[in-house]
Amino acid sequence: MNLDLSKVIKGLQNQADFENNLELEKSFLESIECINASVIKILGHVKKIDRRYELTLSYSGDLVFECHRCLKNVNINLENTVERVLVTAFEAEENEEFILIKDGVLDLMPVLEEDITLNLPLQILCNEDCAGLCPQCGKDLNNGMCECDETKIDPRLEALKNLFT
Repeated sequence: MNLDLSKVIKGLQNQADFENNLELEKSFLESIECINASVIKILGHVKKIDRRYELTLSYSGDLVFECHRCLKNVNINLENTVERVLVTAFEAEENEEFILIKDGVLDLMPVLEEDITLNLPLQILCNEDCAGLCPQCGKDLNNGMCECDETKIDPRLEALKNLFT
């Protein structure tokens, strides 16, 4: 979503308010391994402070992922507020901490995608005690133990197990 800030930059307005519903791009959802996403509701404002601009962006929505252990669908509710400092031109060594407004227009998607990515849990689980799947038969161990043989053979000696049969 592109936000036109030309009136704020020219001094015709002190603040630009915005509110919109966005759909996250498919390529972004794939990059974070998301199965499905609701519409993301965003609202906020940009206001001028001296020669810089302050972006305040609040967003909310839902993302659906697979549990990293048992592959069940897990719904994650997103709700956060982002604050960033914007500039129309970089001064010496500032390009890391500020976002550049190009031609009076700010693209909000990179800001939103970055914040979503940074706030996702490292491991997505259906619950903290998820037992996962059996590595041999694939049974969901949250529903009970499977009937697999749990005898462990050292892989270096596995070729010897057929010697005496």
